[in-house]
Amino acid sequence: MLELICLLLPIAAVSGWYIGRRSDSDPESLKGKLSADYYAGLNFLLNEQTDKAVDAFIRMLDESPDTVETTIALGNFFRRRGEVDRAIRIHQNLLSKSQLTSKQRSHILFELAQDYLRAGVLDRAESLLLELTNSFTEDLENSLRHLMDIYEREKEWEKAIEVAKRLEASSGQGCAREIAHYYCELAEASWSKGKIRIAFAHLKQALSSDKHCARASLIEGNFYKKLDKYKQALRAYQRIEYQDIAFLPEALLMITECYERLEDKEALGEYLHYLMQNGPSISIVLANAQQVKEKQGKEHAAAFLTRHMHQYPSMRGLKHLIEFHLGRVMGEVRNELLMLKSLVEQLIEKKPVYRCSSCGFSSRSLHWQCPSCREWAGVKPIQGIEGE
Repeated sequence: MLELICLLLPIAAVSGWYIGRRSDSDPESLKGKLSADYYAGLNFLLNEQTDKAVDAFIRMLDESPDTVETTIALGNFFRRRGEVDRAIRIHQNLLSKSQLTSKQRSHILFELAQDYLRAGVLDRAESLLLELTNSFTEDLENSLRHLMDIYEREKEWEKAIEVAKRLEASSGQGCAREIAHYYCELAEASWSKGKIRIAFAHLKQALSSDKHCARASLIEGNFYKKLDKYKQALRAYQRIEYQDIAFLPEALLMITECYERLEDKEALGEYLHYLMQNGPSISIVLANAQQVKEKQGKEHAAAFLTRHMHQYPSMRGLKHLIEFHLGRVMGEVRNELLMLKSLVEQLIEKKPVYRCSSCGFSSRSLHWQCPSCREWAGVKPIQGIEGE
């Protein structure tokens, strides 16, 4: 309420001044209607009848050419408050003014496009934004960003790529990460339609746009694995270590499977040992523990895991450690360990696995685009005792 009053009082003051100035030169033409709306609006404000006050001021502003920017701000206020229909009406009324400058008209169109975006009317928002981007207004960069958002929501990835490249050219700001993910989306869509070559071509374009795109390598590895090309899949998966090591745990199971399909467990052991020496996570520790278990048994695996959990404590590690010990105990001790294992599993099941580094959104499944802030590749495996 207070924010709205603070916004409307300047409108009232400017409009009152305008009324006074106009009435000095033409007292009969404006004094009646404008003065009535002006004083009615003030009266509604003083009585905290803000909806009626707004209607009164809108009627008055229709006759006053000097309050365009303030009226735009009024519409924006209602959009922020969630009253999108009222914001649309205010901005549409402004567009009907005949004395608008080209700059003012562009500004109003941009705000109206944002109104439609907020209302979910994407086709109308797109139409207005395309008009703005074709006229090269000062809102060009923001208009292009909103168009990218629309095409992301509508999954029109080729259009999104086109707009992103235009944004790069006009602003000088890189959109490589976004473009790479758009190509990844196209690759997955092409694969689902059986267009294998096109799918791989899109992944090549993704990596050409952003060589650090771990998602492209993960998808490429998955594609090759489905084609039983395990050496090529391994090369793709292992590339993730150099692109963004936070995503490497997402590929560890597939890497293990590829080595097993190639019947080269020795190379698998060497690779996992190498990872242990170069930044271990709990997934890497557990993969190595599994290797120790297969070669030396559960007792040695438990000892290996215990040593590393002192340095890298983890709920997942504790669960596996309990499992290693279950086969070595009987009776009451075994029952207690089973109960402890159940409690740990319940704790793990309730905890998120991924978190967005930009907004803090958390989830148990991986989203390449954060559902909250819509940042690409910001959602990563959680580090620490509850994660990696």
